[in-house]
Amino acid sequence: MKNALLWLEDHKDWGIEMLRMYLGVVLILKGFYFIRDMNSLLALIGLQSSLWLGGIFAHYIVLAHLIGGLFVIIGLLTRIVAAFQVPILLGACYVVFNHDGILSASSNFEFTSLVLILLVMFVFYGGGRLSVDYFLGKPKD
Repeated sequence: MKNALLWLEDHKDWGIEMLRMYLGVVLILKGFYFIRDMNSLLALIGLQSSLWLGGIFAHYIVLAHLIGGLFVIIGLLTRIVAAFQVPILLGACYVVFNHDGILSASSNFEFTSLVLILLVMFVFYGGGRLSVDYFLGKPKD
């Protein structure tokens, strides 16, 4: 038991690493959801009537979620990729708050704001010890 506690103490940052990887999976899944239902994405951002502008925003959101999610999972350019996600999630929090409100039964505001807070955290925290960023920046002996 004591060995297990010592191991957990030495590897306590792994919880944050698993959270980072989970966040990347969530971003990828949301990107696939938006690909599957592009009309709902355009309706959410209020640009279904403007095909050109709506297409630019929709493709930015989908690509940022898919590529950014993959980069967040492996921890490559984590701070930069998370920073690219923050404006998307700020907009999502605004849209969800205005559309559903906070106390609605169908509201996703809590989940959206949690993802936003986690992204801001990883902008400052970075990829951590289990990331490509860490292994690329590690000095060679």
